[in-house]
Amino acid sequence: MIGLALVGCGRNAAALAAAAAASDLCELKVAADIDPRAAGDLARAASAQAHVGDLESLLESDADDVQAVIVNTPNDSHADIALAAIAAGRHVLVEKPLALSADAADEVRRRADSAGVRLMAAHTLRFMPANVQVHRALAAGELGKPGMLRSHRWLRRFPGPPGGWKHDPARSGGLCIHEAVHEIDQALWLIGERPTHVHALEAPDLLQIHLGFASGAMAICGVATGLPLGSGYYTLSLIGSLGAAYADDHHNMHLVYRGGRPQAFVSDQRAIAARAQLDEFASAITEERDPSVSGADAVAALQVAEAAADSAASGQTAHLTETGYVLA
Repeated sequence: MIGLALVGCGRNAAALAAAAAASDLCELKVAADIDPRAAGDLARAASAQAHVGDLESLLESDADDVQAVIVNTPNDSHADIALAAIAAGRHVLVEKPLALSADAADEVRRRADSAGVRLMAAHTLRFMPANVQVHRALAAGELGKPGMLRSHRWLRRFPGPPGGWKHDPARSGGLCIHEAVHEIDQALWLIGERPTHVHALEAPDLLQIHLGFASGAMAICGVATGLPLGSGYYTLSLIGSLGAAYADDHHNMHLVYRGGRPQAFVSDQRAIAARAQLDEFASAITEERDPSVSGADAVAALQVAEAAADSAASGQTAHLTETGYVLA
């Protein structure tokens, strides 16, 4: 059983704690936050130990039963906390993005490799049940060669006051880094190669990214953050040379008929994905292998996200060269 310390008890913390409680492979030992109330509330709910303060003080004190750290803090602190955990010999699962830049993320990756610890980025779309099935169909050759990928997420406006960290591009990385890096990683995962061309358009509450690949495949990834009501919506379509696949969450509603009147029930794909992600992280540690979402994967997604941000700001297309993406 892998002992976990969750650093950051705000966003996603309850879902991560629930996933750990449901897992047979890992256990939440410590809930850490600079806010005593946040740490205490989550620790009580998860039957874990509360720690108030930074990661260094946690690892210097009573963390002998903690083998791994989950970094769930604001984006601008991800790299520093991950590096501290790596220096202490702990395995690390980092909420996306791994860092605010590809260069900083690559430094985290290099340090983890040198220290011999497992580094995983929390690109949760890879673990959504419907997306897993699409990937399996591709890997089995059922869809043929990927040709066109279309994905979109409709989100509510970032919560909290305008002064919150999500509203500050210097802390969040902006829409490309904070949100669209999910869709970018998913495109690289499904299509299986880096894009040679990246073009993006950004408007208030909307970002659209076009990715062109050497194989002839293309992907259009959209993120909208201006949804006024509701819990958001996600959809994915993939057309291959032999078939096509479609997935959406449709508020996770399923229609079931077993005779008599049809019934509808709601499943929580995000909860399923969170547990699958934690199980993969714990399995990689136990089996001494790289996790399925490696540090290199996180760096690649950030490189494309940075190219998209540059494209959106300049109106030009970013082209892949031997030294990285260049606007032209």
